[in-house]
Order: sequence, then structure tokens, then C-alpha cells
Amino acid sequence: MLDIRPMTEENYAAAALIEQTCFSDRPWTAEQFREELSLDFSRTFIAYCDGEAAGFVNIWLTPPMALINNIAVLPDFRRRGIAQEMINAALSVCEDCSSLTLEVRESNEPAISLYKKLDFSQVGRRKRFYENPTEDALIMTKFFRKGEYQ
Repeated sequence: MLDIRPMTEENYAAAALIEQTCFSDRPWTAEQFREELSLDFSRTFIAYCDGEAAGFVNIWLTPPMALINNIAVLPDFRRRGIAQEMINAALSVCEDCSSLTLEVRESNEPAISLYKKLDFSQVGRRKRFYENPTEDALIMTKFFRKGEYQ
């Protein structure tokens, strides 16, 4: 059973552990996740699969746009629709926005495929954005009318 909950003081360390497991390129620390709790424009959701923290998404709401900073699913939980449900959770708080943007490694074909399925379009590229290994990022955006994010 999948349960998506807002990040709190009680569970921010779970998001940090997922981040450390999934990202080799400047992963956020537990303290950085804790700091996100104090930012009015930041929302983080943690996905639990059968009670175990399986993934998270962090979004910044800066109307008229929103930005997904990080989204990750632990390897053992991938290909189960968790990332899609987390993006839906992120979209649910975008009522004052008209777009949602993210960056993705150009080699991350599974993620790119998911984003395209969810109507994100490539709108740009950031050269050498990622390290470990060095790689370009594709900038992908989903456009919608304010309040019509589904």
C-alpha cells in the first residue's frame, strides 16, 4: 500500500537517507532537509510503501512557476508508479502556478519517459550541470492553467 505524507520534523531523516542512497552528485544532508521545513515556499512529500520510506519529492512554489528540486525512489521500489504518485502530490499544491519545471540527467531514460508521459516537455539544457559523472541536464516543464494541474 502506498501512502504519501508531508515531510515533518519526525521523518525528514528518511528523505535524507533516500537522497544519500540515490544521488552521487552533491546530495542534500539531513540538516538541509530539516531547513526545508522552515521555508514557506518549500514542500516535501515522502512516499511510504507498506510502511517503509520509499521515495520523496521536494518542490518549491514560486508562482507563477513551481520547481521540483529533487525526486528520488529507492532502487528496490522503482517501476511501481511511486514517482508518478509523488509528482501528482507535488502538482496538488501548485494551484497558484502555471508550470512545473525540473532538471533530469540526459541519460536517465526511465525518468525522461515518465516525465514525457506526464506531459512535461524539454524546454532547455544545462551543459555539464551534473557531476559524478559530468553530464548535461535536460530542463523539462509541464505547463497548465492556474488551478488546472491534472
